[in-house]
Amino acid sequence: MPLVKLYATLRKAAGEKEYRSQARDVGQVLKELRERYGEGVSRYLRDCIVLVNGQNVGYLKGKRTRLEADDEVSVFPPLAGG
Repeated sequence: MPLVKLYATLRKAAGEKEYRSQARDVGQVLKELRERYGEGVSRYLRDCIVLVNGQNVGYLKGKRTRLEADDEVSVFPPLAGG
């Protein structure tokens, strides 16, 4: 089962830093996050950054990026600053 790690404000909103997922692709992970944690986390997911094993899914197959049992999915909230 893939390990999903949450960072920064996502971690705070969810109340935990990681969990094991049943998801088979990144899109399912994002759906699972919305269902599992509700609006507190959902508001960050529209513009979040997702890495699978350290690779940005934007350079893979996006939400259709397939997941294997030993994969690590890192989800970061949108970054801002200056």
